[in-house]
Amino acid sequence: MLIMTTVIFEMSKSMDIPFLPFYAWVSVWTFVYTTITAFFDLTRFVKLATRFTDDIFALLIVSIFILNAIGSPFGSGGMLRYMDPSNKSHADLEKELGDKYIYLKSAILSILIGLATTATIFALRALKTSPFLCNQIARDSCSDFSVTVAVIVWTLLKHIAFPTVGVESLKVPDGFEPTYTCCSADCTTFWPDDCTDIAEPAGNRSWFADMFDLNGKNYAIAIAAGPAMLSFILFYLDNGITWHLIYCERNGLQHGDSYNWDLFLNGFCNLINGMLGLPWLVATTVPCIVHLNSLSEKDKDGKVISVHETRLTGLFSHSLVGLSLLFLPTMKLIPMPVLLGVFLFMGLSSIGRIDFWNRFLTFFQQPSMYKKEPFVKYMKMRRYHMYTAFQILFFVGVFMVQNTKAIAIAFPFMTMLCIPGRLWLLPKFFEGWELLLLDGEEEQINEWVQEKERVTTLRIFDDASEEEQEQEQQ
Repeated sequence: MLIMTTVIFEMSKSMDIPFLPFYAWVSVWTFVYTTITAFFDLTRFVKLATRFTDDIFALLIVSIFILNAIGSPFGSGGMLRYMDPSNKSHADLEKELGDKYIYLKSAILSILIGLATTATIFALRALKTSPFLCNQIARDSCSDFSVTVAVIVWTLLKHIAFPTVGVESLKVPDGFEPTYTCCSADCTTFWPDDCTDIAEPAGNRSWFADMFDLNGKNYAIAIAAGPAMLSFILFYLDNGITWHLIYCERNGLQHGDSYNWDLFLNGFCNLINGMLGLPWLVATTVPCIVHLNSLSEKDKDGKVISVHETRLTGLFSHSLVGLSLLFLPTMKLIPMPVLLGVFLFMGLSSIGRIDFWNRFLTFFQQPSMYKKEPFVKYMKMRRYHMYTAFQILFFVGVFMVQNTKAIAIAFPFMTMLCIPGRLWLLPKFFEGWELLLLDGEEEQINEWVQEKERVTTLRIFDDASEEEQEQEQQ
């Protein structure tokens, strides 16, 4: 979403038109595309994306969470970035604290409380299956509220034990209003960056973008249809692949799906966001997986036994997000490294559910210690390693395009290429039954295994019968 918004901003700047009206028109066109897609049931083509594509996309999103929490080489955020003296947070804190501020103290404390937050969450979640505490209710409670407890504990510890050490905090506005302050009544310049000679701003921009303030270039309305198509593809893929990951058969979900309605609502909500000048929203892959894990009962091997399906957790959690507007001053107390620790936990806790990642790890494992998967039992080792190598190749391609600014706009197309790559390229290198074991639905795999075992048993029986007949003839 950030990449797409940046591209739209650069387009508006090159056409010399205000960004917010152009962004709003892109949102209108995107809503048109999502409505047409939903009306004609075109979401059914999401089923063409198999686990091959799902896993590549899921690992890409998980890697964003992990790299941005630790310190991505392609960005400026993350815990390790605090060790850089030129980090923007140091300049802001030095301006606030003056000569008392020492950036190395801030950097080391930031890294420690960030990693400690992640470790605390994992430790509390592990209590659920441990013998500690008085009963299962207490263990479940510690697991369910592990993130909340970790954030509170390390926020308090920072403010109580290290009150004089400056640490970047969550950036929250003072009130619930547009944060763009204007130099003049026409609100074409930003205060104070664009008008240092003016002591007070003229006010904040209006809530809704003026959609016809296009600097006299009304043809921009038609041009907005182009970037809107790219945005739509990203909405379609992000939502569709998240649906696949959540509604796959191995999760054992019982309620039906409503992909068309979901995509329509996504487009409608983003239409409103675009008019307000807010970021777009899509299905959040990693939080969805974390949410599913929280509602799941699993066996000792981590396989889902059942899922407590409810809409209340989503309703309550998003209601609390809205209520957080009443506690803006309190939210400013939360250190940013604590939140980075939460993001790191979300990435690390989700990565273990991605088959692509688990197969990648087999490159470094002792073969006799592999998990007893059907493809391990029936396929040659080099064959499923070759399949994983294909996935790595596609993943690297998508990852590099996404992180190269000059070509980042092609990211949705690169992700789409994974689908025809799986459907038409891989069958040239693998047998149908091999792709079924590696990429098929669990029910199909189980049927194949049962048929394979039945045929093998019959063959053994036939061989034994032939041997008995030969002995009788002799």
